[in-house]
Amino acid sequence: MINIVEAVEKNVQTRIKRIPCKSNRASSVGHYVPELNGCLRRGALERTRWQEKELPDTRLQMIYDEGNREEKAVLRMLEDAGITVIEQQSVGEWEKYNITWHLDGVIVDDGVAVPIEIKSMAPHIYDMIKCLDDFNKKPWTRAYLAQIQIYLLGKNVDHGIFILKNKSTGAIKTVDVKLDYALAESCIKACETINTHVKAGTLPERIKDVEVCKDCPMKTVCAPGMNFGTEMKIADDPEFEHRIDKYLSMKSDAKECDDIYEVIRNRVVATAKGQSLKILIGKYKIEGKPDSRGTFRFAIESV
Repeated sequence: MINIVEAVEKNVQTRIKRIPCKSNRASSVGHYVPELNGCLRRGALERTRWQEKELPDTRLQMIYDEGNREEKAVLRMLEDAGITVIEQQSVGEWEKYNITWHLDGVIVDDGVAVPIEIKSMAPHIYDMIKCLDDFNKKPWTRAYLAQIQIYLLGKNVDHGIFILKNKSTGAIKTVDVKLDYALAESCIKACETINTHVKAGTLPERIKDVEVCKDCPMKTVCAPGMNFGTEMKIADDPEFEHRIDKYLSMKSDAKECDDIYEVIRNRVVATAKGQSLKILIGKYKIEGKPDSRGTFRFAIESV
């Protein structure tokens, strides 16, 4: 009998590959800009040692593939709504700063070309972002800010639109973006610095931020042997999330509350297996570790 999962995963693995990087890609520049807590060293390494870049695993590649499908779905939704999107996946280059990009598309509004950037998101991230400032809450969403600023500069316009899609419900919302000259200048400056280092064969200083470094695809090249701490795990468990909802909404002296807490605690301890734990379940982050006596202590935080 055909193994469906194995066949699908083998097909996904054919798309996992390293691609030469000869420019500062707009989609990555936000990861380099110091003002966005980025790392210039990563930018230089991605240009000069791309052959050693950490490859995504099958699960992550499937997330990338799903993002591409979601983008196409949004474009179809716009088309069905009578909204014309031009320049879909158009390629651009800013030769002076060696910046390149692929634009999701442009909407013409009252005669003005407005660049759009489509992002599909997990429900808790989608709900988190209500205005432009909320993009600053996560490293990868901060990078989106730089990406769209480069599009605005490249198209010589002062207005763009994020179109966000909830991966779970299919709902969409928009966030307007104005050209931010200070941030745009930081993006250009970062690219200039990287270009200088690439030409000279040097590297910028290494940053010291484990939260940034642990997700960097160049970390084993930049800092081999470095301890990056406990990785955040993500679990999709609506039933367990509902149990946490109920526990947090109850009075602390209720017997049922104690019973529910015991179920939650047993689940967390079993997942941790005596080690430190960081896990994201829906809208809750659970983080904990054993104390000096071996008792597992943890906290539940809304995100």
